Amino acid sequence: MALTVPINMKAEPAVRSLIDRAAKLLHLNRTEFLLETAIQRAEEVILDHQLISVDEDRFNRFISALEASPVENPRLKELINRKAPWE
Repeated sequence: MALTVPINMKAEPAVRSLIDRAAKLLHLNRTEFLLETAIQRAEEVILDHQLISVDEDRFNRFISALEASPVENPRLKELINRKAPWE
């Protein structure tokens, strides 16, 4: 069995209920959900602070993609305008 260490935290009841609801939807317990989510976020933060080097051609293609007009996406527009279930 792998060595584990405790991580303790306190949260407001509404926050715990929100976490429990999300965990249940993913068929996870609260600890599994919190660890999985925290690991994903930690990896994102670390990756966001990494330096990425690309050659000039790739950089120019990247800039062109950023400057291009977005393609119309009705499903995305509907999703963005939909009220979140927790609001």
